[in-house]
Amino acid sequence: MGKIFAITPKRTIFYSLLCLSCILFIILVGIIPKQFSLGYLDQKIKNIQFQVEEQKSLYPIYQDLQKRAQVGDSKVLPAPARSTLLRTQLNAIPATLREIARKANLDMVSASPDLNSLSSESRLLQVNAIIRGNFFNFRKFLIGLGEVSYMERVEEIQIQQNEDTMEFKIKLWFALAQG
Repeated sequence: MGKIFAITPKRTIFYSLLCLSCILFIILVGIIPKQFSLGYLDQKIKNIQFQVEEQKSLYPIYQDLQKRAQVGDSKVLPAPARSTLLRTQLNAIPATLREIARKANLDMVSASPDLNSLSSESRLLQVNAIIRGNFFNFRKFLIGLGEVSYMERVEEIQIQQNEDTMEFKIKLWFALAQG
């Protein structure tokens, strides 16, 4: 090794070390950071491509919702004159709810009056209803409830997602006539 340095002129060794230093500097400062930057940009491209694919798959649902929203805006919600239900007609409530559910393409599971809310001086009757179907039809059901003149208010709605359908538990209050 010593013989190589003795035979090679000092200037050649200096220029060789200088060139190797420049090449090493270019690799460390230019190429390696660009490789990291390219890896980051590749990951960013994959994320954006995933978002684009997700948007493409959700776009038909978005269009459907837009169409339904436009159709829904043109309708006027019902606001009938308020009335009361005679106590002798209490058995009509489940049938009424079942008919509204049928018109909204929903399945009425049950409609049961809360007997604790029914007393001789009570002006309201609480009814607990369970309905199955999809969310858009449930909206139609609520609009149909608005058409019932003796329906006072909706107190509570619980929504439970099942495998193939949604289940809606509703607490309704109906106005009763005195006497």
